[in-house]
Amino acid sequence: MESQKIHILLQKYFDAETTIDEENELITYFTSGEVDDVLKMYVPLFSGIKELSADEDPALGEDLMNFILESEHKEKLRYRWMWQIVTGVAASVILVMLAVNFYSSQNQWKDTFSDPKQAYSEASKTLEFVAGKYNKGLAQLRPIGKIENAVDPLKSGMSKLNKGFKQMNEVSNLNKKLKKE
Repeated sequence: MESQKIHILLQKYFDAETTIDEENELITYFTSGEVDDVLKMYVPLFSGIKELSADEDPALGEDLMNFILESEHKEKLRYRWMWQIVTGVAASVILVMLAVNFYSSQNQWKDTFSDPKQAYSEASKTLEFVAGKYNKGLAQLRPIGKIENAVDPLKSGMSKLNKGFKQMNEVSNLNKKLKKE
């Protein structure tokens, strides 16, 4: 009867379903010296576990905690240093922008034309020139509109095909769910 109980506990142990009391029971059984011949191969495992648990050093946990705290402190210092550099660079950029803005506000722009009618006619000429170049560029894009119109039937066909693929995926998902049930 003892052997069956140990077999059950071993199965639970290897499935990671045992409690601490059950694990202690296994350790006690395998270190007692009265182990069934079939189970002798597990003796080194459980005797090693017993030795490791007996050698537990209480200062080890404290040393480990100190190491963790030190590494966290170093990481915080590194991030603090990085933020100091980033804020320093940002402050420098702002100061440079303010200096440039102050200097440029000192130099006032002078009007090119003293007569407003002459300035208006010159601006009109410039805008007409830009509008002509813009329209010439748009004229070169008209063939692209024809291509887009030619692709419209293909787009509608592809949307129907995509809809069919979605329905096929839904059917396959239903089949998977039915197989699981």
